[in-house]
Amino acid sequence: MGGRISMYVLLVCVWCSLDAGGFLMVVTAQPTAYAEILTPEADRKEGGQVDMRCTATNLESDHIVAWETEDPYTTLRWGQVTVNNNNGRFIFDTSVDIAFQTFVQDFIITDVQRADTDEYVCNVNDPIQGGGNTIVAESSVTLSVLYFPSASFPMCSPAGPITVDAGTELDMRCSSESSHGTVTMTINPTIQTSRYTNWTSVLNDDSDTVVRTLDLTVDDADNGVAFDCVISSMYFDGMQRTCQIGPITVRNTVTLPMTEPTTSSTSTSSTAGSTRPSTGNPTPTTEIEVTSTSSTESSPRSSDAASSSTPLIVAFIVVVVLAVTFFVIIIIIILILRDVRKNRLIKRFTSEKEPRVTQADPYMELQPTEDKNRVYMEPTTTEETIPNQDTYYQPVEVENGSPEYDYARPEGSTNTSYEAVRVPKSSAEKQYQNINN
Repeated sequence: MGGRISMYVLLVCVWCSLDAGGFLMVVTAQPTAYAEILTPEADRKEGGQVDMRCTATNLESDHIVAWETEDPYTTLRWGQVTVNNNNGRFIFDTSVDIAFQTFVQDFIITDVQRADTDEYVCNVNDPIQGGGNTIVAESSVTLSVLYFPSASFPMCSPAGPITVDAGTELDMRCSSESSHGTVTMTINPTIQTSRYTNWTSVLNDDSDTVVRTLDLTVDDADNGVAFDCVISSMYFDGMQRTCQIGPITVRNTVTLPMTEPTTSSTSTSSTAGSTRPSTGNPTPTTEIEVTSTSSTESSPRSSDAASSSTPLIVAFIVVVVLAVTFFVIIIIIILILRDVRKNRLIKRFTSEKEPRVTQADPYMELQPTEDKNRVYMEPTTTEETIPNQDTYYQPVEVENGSPEYDYARPEGSTNTSYEAVRVPKSSAEKQYQNINN
């Protein structure tokens, strides 16, 4: 019995020695904090209600649980005291399990507003002797309040009808609030066109806006075209607004007929700043849904770019005009050549009809005839208009030197048979005599 008591006293002394030397420590668990949003994301809408919760464990009796916001930094709840209830919209409900050192606090926001979008922090504070606190655990959540853009959106620029010259470059844009990337913006031409338009989409997270732009160089294919900018959201059924760029009127160009617009008979249009229900099947368009994962991105349209029929029509018209002009010139040239040729033929025909009398060569040598008399012979002409030869006779002196006999061709006679006749002694007598007369 005495030995057992001695052993017990020894153990107590060892315990006391360890404690006195600072080697004996009582280990406790580290406090924790866990914040969460209980309301589903699709229900975190403007005008609704959002429920959040903070669960803290391993708390000491002097630990303090608090709710704060980051931007701006504001203390909403400190322990059991509500510091800012924002006009009664912030409600806190606390439950404590002392046995398990657990602290659960629900944070409810009613009549949710866009300004409630923020980062909410739940932390555990440990008081410091002499004043102040040390955060020993914290957890945060980010609340993004969903909302449909206000009545002033979308905004089109330039808005309404536009009249420009061909070749003018238009800076067109449509802008809207993005509701944290949940708003879908679609831009459609009001009439069917084969022109491919590549709208660029830019999302600004800081201002929570989305802008789609297009630099368009106007030509005759854009005459009468307008663009509808439509905004909608999968979180707000039946909410849709639109604004319009154009229609565009192109000056100083050939206006070609445009095809009829393809619009759905069941969809309901509305002017900018009005709300319309989304019923029926809208005209097939290229939609770009803005997401909050990137601040700047390009979103080309996925529609096929068919070859434009308008340039082909213009080219065809130009070819036809050139062809007609060419043929007219050819016809004029042919008519001119025909007139020239006709004039030449008339002149030639006239000249051929003129009488051509061949003159005797005064130096032609006398040629002998059958009766041994010498006469002048005119060369035979090559012209068909004078087929016969004419014989001119010259008086020939006889041997005694007196011109007693002569040959002559009576005037108007075609007979070439002649005989010698006696030279008349008197001028009253007939000078010549044909042997056949």
